[in-house]
Amino acid sequence: MRPTRTLFTAAALLLLTAAAAAGALLYGQSPPQGWTPLDDTGGCPLFPPEAVFNQPVDDLARFPVHPDSARWIGSIGGATAFRPDWGREEDPARRQAYYGIPYNVISRSDLEQPWPVVDYEITDARDRTPGVPGESDCAVPSAAGGMRIRRDCSAVPLLERRFPFPPPHRIQAEGGDCQDPTQCGDRHILVVESGSCQLWESYMAYRVDGRWMAYSTAAWDLRSLEMRPQGFTSGDAAGLPILPLLARAHEASSGEIGHALRVTFRDAVLDRRAEWPATHAAGSTRSNGIPFGALLRLRADFVPPLWWTPQARALARAMQRHGLYVADIGQDFFVQGEPSAHWSPLTMTQLRGLRLHQFDFVDLHRLTHTPGFSENSYRAVFPAGSSPAPGQPIRPVP
Repeated sequence: MRPTRTLFTAAALLLLTAAAAAGALLYGQSPPQGWTPLDDTGGCPLFPPEAVFNQPVDDLARFPVHPDSARWIGSIGGATAFRPDWGREEDPARRQAYYGIPYNVISRSDLEQPWPVVDYEITDARDRTPGVPGESDCAVPSAAGGMRIRRDCSAVPLLERRFPFPPPHRIQAEGGDCQDPTQCGDRHILVVESGSCQLWESYMAYRVDGRWMAYSTAAWDLRSLEMRPQGFTSGDAAGLPILPLLARAHEASSGEIGHALRVTFRDAVLDRRAEWPATHAAGSTRSNGIPFGALLRLRADFVPPLWWTPQARALARAMQRHGLYVADIGQDFFVQGEPSAHWSPLTMTQLRGLRLHQFDFVDLHRLTHTPGFSENSYRAVFPAGSSPAPGQPIRPVP
């Protein structure tokens, strides 16, 4: 029987290798001719290279396993499977099949002038809480021309609170074409304004009777390391940006992802506290639960199989090198990405084979106690010779 088993194994490996080769042709480093990638960010960086999301965290000496990692993993369940939270349908009218978080890249000349007014008179259907203009960013006229980011929209007159919602005929939103705040969930709308390189993100954004409403809105200068104020929410509960942490098809197909990803867990395992780089927390208080902003990392001893698609291998390497930040309340171990027909079905099948016990939570205290560190900046690179302070727990966000 041994020769037969050997031949069978060799044949299976040959078939898997052939499948991987086919996947490389379809979803590999050379996208189809004429394809304009959906992850074009208008020539804007997704934050400078020094930003924590873009920095490697695979040095175990500098970024050891968090002392609470095993307990946190156990509270979720080590056998919990990885869930790629995105699909291949690109038509927002097919709501039942359209899932993932898309984004819009738009130039200032393409926007309605003046920009649409945003109204925060909307209630989150899940917990019946009202919109939060006081924790939101909106756009106001700049003295130099154009629009600038204004923190705390509650201080802005109602009819002067603006947001760069793209024209209705071309907007891409989570949940597709749904316009019912009681049924359509988070409905994030992400917008990169090319030229100014400002990122605008909204939560529960709906256009009802010609009027835009949102629970919260947030904005960042993508060329800056400046964080939003402590205590501010964003499009997610942790106050983090969404787009820079999304899995994107074209990037994964290139074989290299140079940033971290985002992950959700259920409320019952999360604590209502935030740790840098998060600025906000939500949900229930759970003693010694997982804080918002916690960093999860795929263990280095996992070797992506050769027969995995280039996309799946790139995502696995990104989770080892850059990790995944706990960004929101949701289903356990769901990792968000964009909807795109250029995702390989094999990619999602292969990633679902990962289990949470193959990951660890990371201790960032050597970084957060380095001289020059600021809890108001995403900077994670400091001058040579900087050394961390003696061991202390990670500094929590007030």
